[in-house]
Amino acid sequence: MEIIEGKKTAELPALETVVTVGKFDGLHLGHQKIFRTLLEEKEKTGRPAVVFTFSSSPYEKLGNGRQKRILSETQKRRRLSEMGIDYLVECPFSDKIMKMSPEEFADEFLLRRMHAKTICVGSDFRFGYHRVGDVAFLQNYGKIKDFRVWMLDKEYYKDEAISSTRIRENLTRGKIEDVNAMLGYRFGFTGEVMHGRKMGRLMNMPTINQFPESDVLLPPFGVYASEVFLPDNSRFIGVTNIGIRPTFRENNDQNVTTAETHLIGFEGDLYGRCVTVELLKMLRPEKRFSSMDELKSQMQKDMENAKNQRY
Repeated sequence: MEIIEGKKTAELPALETVVTVGKFDGLHLGHQKIFRTLLEEKEKTGRPAVVFTFSSSPYEKLGNGRQKRILSETQKRRRLSEMGIDYLVECPFSDKIMKMSPEEFADEFLLRRMHAKTICVGSDFRFGYHRVGDVAFLQNYGKIKDFRVWMLDKEYYKDEAISSTRIRENLTRGKIEDVNAMLGYRFGFTGEVMHGRKMGRLMNMPTINQFPESDVLLPPFGVYASEVFLPDNSRFIGVTNIGIRPTFRENNDQNVTTAETHLIGFEGDLYGRCVTVELLKMLRPEKRFSSMDELKSQMQKDMENAKNQRY
């Protein structure tokens, strides 16, 4: 997949394309439905598949503050590439774009720069100044400008439409099973294993320490059953503590959020290796224990709890 970002977003090569437009935070089941249609059109027409998105959020540009991502930029790019997307266009959301009419945006970006012949969007797609452009406008404009529009209905979970907002709400409440069901894959993170204070090793329960990216939304501080994927493709059930490790916290790291995972049944050294941790279920909130023995006893209970879950 070729990534076109920043000021390089002049235009794609002069090829007719199939395009989808959106923020696509999380790449959840509703987004995946759009991508499947996009890739089906690619297969039928031989035209490259393009995902057009903004590198900075319109939400932030409108003065609503910085919104954390469900997926890191690295994870998002990797998943889109694995799906078979040919081009990912990450365009800065500027004042000029914010004030464009739907006609101006369609002419400038979808047609002149993206060379779109087919456009795939969700039923709630809105664009242009004050979001006045919608799917009906795009379909009518396609008749004039000679491009086709596919509108995809929303996907539902527990009788309610799946959305990034709903996923965020469930994630901040620690409802990992619902989050994973709406994403269509497991929420997690990939990162290098860093050195810690080795307190787990003193309890004969060694852990790996990772630092999730700061712009990614995390669930509440707590202990989670997880599945851990190692570089050699082996996997282990784990117990992951996300938080500030209050029992052994030091003044110089009190504001540092870590993900500390014990891999059940694993023996070895993973320092410096890139490991993926996928969360399965919240087991309990993070808490401070009065002694190492009390913490060790609770960790043993957490391990049994994690092993006995049905995933």
